[in-house]
Amino acid sequence: MRIISLVIEKYASPGNGLGFYQDKAVFVPQTAIGDEVLVSVEKEKKRYIIGRLEELVKPASGRRKVPCPHYLECGGCDLLHLPYSDQLGLKKDMLVEVLAGAGIQVVVDLVAAPEEFYYRHRALFRRNQETGTFGFLRRRSHQVADVSGCLVLAQGLRILMKKLAVSTTLPEKTTTCYGLASSSGAFAAAADVGRNFQALSGIPESVTENYGFGDLELAASGFAQVNPAITRLMIRDLLRRCVDACEVAELYGGSGTFSLPLATIARHLTVYESDPAAAARCRRNAARNSLENVRLVSGRVEKKALPDSLDTLVVDPPRSGLQSLVIEKMVKSKASHLIYISCNPATLARDLVRLKAFDNGFVLDSLSAYDMYAGTTHLEVMASLKRLNPA
Repeated sequence: MRIISLVIEKYASPGNGLGFYQDKAVFVPQTAIGDEVLVSVEKEKKRYIIGRLEELVKPASGRRKVPCPHYLECGGCDLLHLPYSDQLGLKKDMLVEVLAGAGIQVVVDLVAAPEEFYYRHRALFRRNQETGTFGFLRRRSHQVADVSGCLVLAQGLRILMKKLAVSTTLPEKTTTCYGLASSSGAFAAAADVGRNFQALSGIPESVTENYGFGDLELAASGFAQVNPAITRLMIRDLLRRCVDACEVAELYGGSGTFSLPLATIARHLTVYESDPAAAARCRRNAARNSLENVRLVSGRVEKKALPDSLDTLVVDPPRSGLQSLVIEKMVKSKASHLIYISCNPATLARDLVRLKAFDNGFVLDSLSAYDMYAGTTHLEVMASLKRLNPA
């Protein structure tokens, strides 16, 4: 293993420090500007090196003592070596830079997480079949880091993690297991066995969550928001942006996290969801809360028609963003207002440009970011758009 010595001079991205060694750029995760470090070379090219922090020779003044003993080996968090206020500043700068790269200039409002630690209510656990090691993946690796505890997991997931770490709990061939905890501390799990989800003996498959608009069934094998406290803040802002909405269509509705709140202000709400299990949960969640103004359309939105009478669109697509056909459908609709919720600033920026490219497209009106994943480089973003040339 080759070890080099250098000083971190600037940030290449949040938490990813950049130094120089013999005219080569060296990228080192989990470092801060001013750190004097020893770095092990993991990959070396003609003009750059990808390194791993081997030893912190002299810490920078802006660095804090890392509160997690697993930080250097576990790939879950990226920014725990920085004070939380500095984390927020870096993430905001990253978002502004990504948007500017697409020619988008906008004032960014970044909402801090109410809690920096013990906020995470959804996790993917890993197990090495040969060694029995249980925890999370190492950074840039398929190896499993043995994590006996986790600083960001909510109470329910910490209890679940201890149960799953017992070798007899998971099916023999299981290498991954999804865990989900509610705000009340209840937990659920589903093992991924050969890309098929399997229930675990004595552990529920779903939990009941309430974001302030009624009980919501959420499954460990399905999608659920990671941070309930931030989710509540996002719902608050979503409803403020949709206060005048009447006929609403929600694309990628999932189990109904945003559907239930939207149904309380809309006259009619049409929810589109392609996953049959999630669509069924959304129907049950609407029924259990007596929401008779909700219509669920199961199937890919690319193949479905949007309502003729529509004033507001709400979309929360996967990280890959919106497909071109979906964007065309949205632009051709009669909606005058669009709310775009994204977990990937890069694809959001790309789609904002595409949405504006049409003669009657949508233009960005305002944007808010939310620190859904404290300690990491990830952000949740909510963009509000209006028609470029309203009729």
